[in-house]
Amino acid sequence: MHTKLVKSLVEFIEEADSVGPLSELVIFRGQAVKGNLLPGVARKSPKTDSTSEEKSLLDQLLLQGASMVKDVGSTKLDLLIVAQHFGLKTRLLDWTSNPLASLWFACADRSDGDVYVYALEADDLLQKNVYEIDPFSIKKTRVIQPRLNNARIIAQSGWFTLHKYSNQTSRFVPLDANRDAKSLLHEFCIPSDFRHHIRCSLARHGVTSSTLFPDLQGLCDHLNWKHHMV
Repeated sequence: MHTKLVKSLVEFIEEADSVGPLSELVIFRGQAVKGNLLPGVARKSPKTDSTSEEKSLLDQLLLQGASMVKDVGSTKLDLLIVAQHFGLKTRLLDWTSNPLASLWFACADRSDGDVYVYALEADDLLQKNVYEIDPFSIKKTRVIQPRLNNARIIAQSGWFTLHKYSNQTSRFVPLDANRDAKSLLHEFCIPSDFRHHIRCSLARHGVTSSTLFPDLQGLCDHLNWKHHMV
């Protein structure tokens, strides 16, 4: 996987447009660390098979949060997606089909240093009939398209990768080490000195926390940033 340096919004758009010219689906992810494309449930201990515990957590979420999740959908995947949305550690990893959204997530991260955007040519990894399967029984890590049933997923053009615990290797395998995915990945590095400038350019073109998080929290975060309160 070749890394390309990006120092401006214009450079990023040009590079993002060059990814997968023959691909129908390219998804993007911005993050503060290089590689290690693992879902939250696996980052601390990728060798741990957390499947049973994950199922128990979802059962408890359904029981204790019944009044709050009654309208999210009827499948395990619906519940998994809403759990991810509100911060529960799951085997889902967030992606977007909007490259500018991924760039914002990378540059807006509050950690210091260089940040990264990953692009994945996803055609061959797309899971069909995704709401008809058990998310804990997939045979391979796959790309899934969620229902557009909440404002943030819509605003962020949200997609996910659904990760499998590999019994063969006894671990969750990062996408950047996954034999089916690693050749389909592209990496862009944004040096720390250029992050603020790029975020300002994104804001000028309407990509801010208030547009990606279309609620009061998103607006307040944007106002804090714009008025130098963070």
